[in-house]
Amino acid sequence: MVGTVIQSHADEDFGASYVAQDPYASDSAEINQCLSYWDALRGDRMAPVWNEFDWLQFPVEIIPYCGVVDVVRDPLDLIYRFWGTAHATTMAQELTGKSIREMKPESEGQSVFAQYMETLEARRPQMFVNTIRSASLVAEMKEISLRLPFSNTGEQVDQILAFSDMRQSLKDLETAFYEATSSSGQAQ
Repeated sequence: MVGTVIQSHADEDFGASYVAQDPYASDSAEINQCLSYWDALRGDRMAPVWNEFDWLQFPVEIIPYCGVVDVVRDPLDLIYRFWGTAHATTMAQELTGKSIREMKPESEGQSVFAQYMETLEARRPQMFVNTIRSASLVAEMKEISLRLPFSNTGEQVDQILAFSDMRQSLKDLETAFYEATSSSGQAQ
């Protein structure tokens, strides 16, 4: 549902919500470049195959803000095969090789998992405007997340690449995530 708050998750000191938007209506040059590359790889298929993807075709400055999950079935889970260095630093946790369900704080993990599930079901690029609230900071923080599906079979989504543009709120996000993960002894 484009333009409507569709998920809201909150812990006592931390909250995350998002609004879905049409990625092809974005005014971000980097998002448009990512979409153009994805569309060129895809051709007339549902989605490109992951092994066709070349990081060198992405703007180098956004790679630290990217993540890639593998879709695991039976039971359904999403495991990070790549967790960009900016994510690890900003969110005070390393998730490479781990499930999204392990993300802290829990409200952020729930919000991110829901976005990946929407992308999995839609089988096409999705874009979300995320609002993150922290009890320790007065201002809400914004992040734009583009999620691009990949398919090995042409029938189901097997990987999803995400670019999360958090650069405008970077310092506030670092503070919020550090406090949220360290207050419960979960900083990694």
